[in-house]
Amino acid sequence: METAAAVVKLERLEAALTRALRRLQPGSVAPGNGEEVISFATVTDSTSAYSSLLTFHLSTPRSHHLYHARLWLHVLPTLPGTLCLRIFRWGPRRRRQGSRTLLAEHHITNLGWHALTLPSSGLRGEKSGVLKLQLDCRPLEGNSTITGQPRRLLDTAGHQHPFLELKIRANEPGAGRARRRTPTCEPATPLCCRRDHYVDFQELGWRDWILQPEGYQLNYCSGQCPPHLAGSPGIAASFHSAVFSLLKANNPWPASTSCCVPTARRPLSLLYLD
Repeated sequence: METAAAVVKLERLEAALTRALRRLQPGSVAPGNGEEVISFATVTDSTSAYSSLLTFHLSTPRSHHLYHARLWLHVLPTLPGTLCLRIFRWGPRRRRQGSRTLLAEHHITNLGWHALTLPSSGLRGEKSGVLKLQLDCRPLEGNSTITGQPRRLLDTAGHQHPFLELKIRANEPGAGRARRRTPTCEPATPLCCRRDHYVDFQELGWRDWILQPEGYQLNYCSGQCPPHLAGSPGIAASFHSAVFSLLKANNPWPASTSCCVPTARRPLSLLYLD
């Protein structure tokens, strides 16, 4: 009888923990809001040594937005020592050469599977649904030298095929209006705007005590706030900054600039081990 009662208590505890995990999962406040998309890559080995081109076919609905991206690779023993892996987004071809943008750089010391976090902002805006990532792998300076015949960087046999893990969330009502008020930073903009950054608890070494969520979207504001733009919607758009800019325009204030700060924040729930 005592054993049966203990089993019942354990099942109830497991069910309660499962419900808590679902509530803390990003985007799962309402059913159907959060989804996970898995896309396997077609690998095209380039002519240069230790370089691969991955092609993904994505099908993200327009009613959703991407907030987390992770690339899974099974690395072969290509070179001894620590490897420097650089991941580029391959853009549309211009004449004979294609343009590419650096997304991330990782140091790899162990073989086997690696989960590499990519900036979600760098993967957005692909209308064709085809995403190409170029991988360049080189030994760290002074570690080793490239000798002999080029060898494959990735293991693509069987279940060790590279794949992309995307997490998407349904747009909240009025999200389009919010995006117009809060401009997302362009690559070279100097003005105050919102910059996207995803924090992965695994990369911080916190997954041993934080159970859920796996990470969160850390958006921060940075950039210049000129006096003629400080009161504009989306540029330090707050009552304080608007009044402060108006006072500076009509009075000789000491040399200072408006502060580029966020105007709204949301709480984050954590399930962790104490």
